[in-house]
Amino acid sequence: MADIPGPGESLVKREADLPAHDPIASHSTSGWMLMSALLLTISIAWALYDEAFGQRPWKGMQKEFVSRYSRYLDSIKANAGKTEAEIKESPEYQQLDAEQKAALAEVQPEIAQIDAEVKRAQSKLDAITDTFQNQRGRLTVINYNIETSSGSAKERYRRQAEQKRQEQVTVELPSDDGKSIEKKSLNYAQLEALYNELRDEKAERLGRKADRLKTPSELAKKRDDYLKNHLISLGPTAIEGLKTKMANYDYSLLGHQISVNAYNIVDRCEVCHAGIREPLELTPASLAPGGPGKQPDSLARAFVSHPNREILQLHNPEKFGCSSCHWGNGRATTSEMKGHGRHRFWLWPMFEKENTEAGCQQCHAKDRVTQGAETLNLGRDRFAQRGCMGCHRYEGFDRETDALASTRQSIGQLEDQIVANEKQVRADTEKSATVEDENDVKKLLAHAESLRVTNSLLAARIDQMNLQAKYLMQDQKKVGPNLKDVRIKLRKEWLPVWLENPQAFRPGTKMPTFWRFGVPREDAHMRDKDGPQQIQAIAAYLWQEGFDSKIPVQQQGNGGHGKELFESRGCLACHSIGEGDNKIGGDFAANLTRVGEKANFDYIVR
Repeated sequence: MADIPGPGESLVKREADLPAHDPIASHSTSGWMLMSALLLTISIAWALYDEAFGQRPWKGMQKEFVSRYSRYLDSIKANAGKTEAEIKESPEYQQLDAEQKAALAEVQPEIAQIDAEVKRAQSKLDAITDTFQNQRGRLTVINYNIETSSGSAKERYRRQAEQKRQEQVTVELPSDDGKSIEKKSLNYAQLEALYNELRDEKAERLGRKADRLKTPSELAKKRDDYLKNHLISLGPTAIEGLKTKMANYDYSLLGHQISVNAYNIVDRCEVCHAGIREPLELTPASLAPGGPGKQPDSLARAFVSHPNREILQLHNPEKFGCSSCHWGNGRATTSEMKGHGRHRFWLWPMFEKENTEAGCQQCHAKDRVTQGAETLNLGRDRFAQRGCMGCHRYEGFDRETDALASTRQSIGQLEDQIVANEKQVRADTEKSATVEDENDVKKLLAHAESLRVTNSLLAARIDQMNLQAKYLMQDQKKVGPNLKDVRIKLRKEWLPVWLENPQAFRPGTKMPTFWRFGVPREDAHMRDKDGPQQIQAIAAYLWQEGFDSKIPVQQQGNGGHGKELFESRGCLACHSIGEGDNKIGGDFAANLTRVGEKANFDYIVR
């Protein structure tokens, strides 16, 4: 029988068993839910804002460009179509011109006096320059002999140098009024002191002249800028057309994107740099935030026209893009740092303004003259003018042999053949997948495989011809080595050291010291003022133009054991090691004490 509850138990209400502590039952979660909902709402709002504005700073820049450009168009509309003569007749131009002439007239008497003093100093310089340079040249030769000789010969050359310094030479100096000639007998120290004194005097007078002409020059620039800014090449109708264009401006990204499918280039530079290809010449002052002619800001400098319109005609951005020449990340638009490629993980940062022409080297490295690349052309001119080409062969400076031209033509033909074969391989492979006859499939696949083998042979032939072209530059022997190999065997930091003073690094070397930009320390005052910049320019040019071949990495050796081998295997019969009294070895070949500063380790081992 089932258990029957007692009469007392049926009247007692029993509650369900509960855990000792239940947070759901004992505490409310509404506060946490409210806080989570608020955080989620704030996150969504921030994400929407960042998507619409934070990640699209170019939207605000485009609106600012339209506002400033429209304001500039309104300011020049009245002068549209006016001639230069009409603008020069305006009261504003007349006032600026009068201020400039008054400032120039105020300093003109002092300028005339300074010019007369410079003329007197220059006439005396002209009278002693040849004599001084001849004496210095003879002393340089004697000093070179002192450095490269030893024993009694060294002492003999030292005596000759002292005699040359004490030798009296006669110079004819014009008087201050230019009506008479004064003859003076001077030794080398006196001649050098007089030469330096006259040079310093001339430099001081020219500096004072530039200081006096500062105000008139600034006023002249202000007047000329007024003429330039108000001489509008477009007529009123064209100006109205530009205003209509601004009123219907395309505030988007794709509308200003450049796509060059042939080279897989997508550039969005003009999304922010909106004035690059505008028909008017836009300057920072034209688009200043306070109005045309006011103080420009960073945006005004970003909205300007391209500095060289002729380059844009030769290199149409629709065909070449922007980043192909300037580098940077052409697709990035979220920040200036990313767009200009300044991010630490971007491999191709945009060239700095002073290095813009480095982009030209990518395609025009073999040109003797590159249109629009004045700095590059100056470096090449230095290479020729300073006599580098007298010893070293270099493409663009020497007439290439017929063999070299023929080799390059053959390489091009082989490369075209490889491309055609690869195209046929793809066609045969695709066709084999649709052909039903098994024999035809085998023929197609066999033909494709034979073309692959042919391409391998052609690639090997191209490598051989590239090597042949490399050494054809050495067919006509010159005194110096082929400079196309500088990147293979030398350290980049060593080039400027060598160019500045070859004799200091390796006494007795055949390469002379060029006093115009690299001279011994005691004659450093004779170098050009931009001598260090000339050295850096030539070094950069040689490094950029050299073959970029990779030498296999060599294992590090035992330096102590290497010293033993060097001293016991006959190396010292030709080469020497050490300097001064510590020098040991022969003089037939180079002193190897500082070879580690010059050549890289992998090249030395090879």
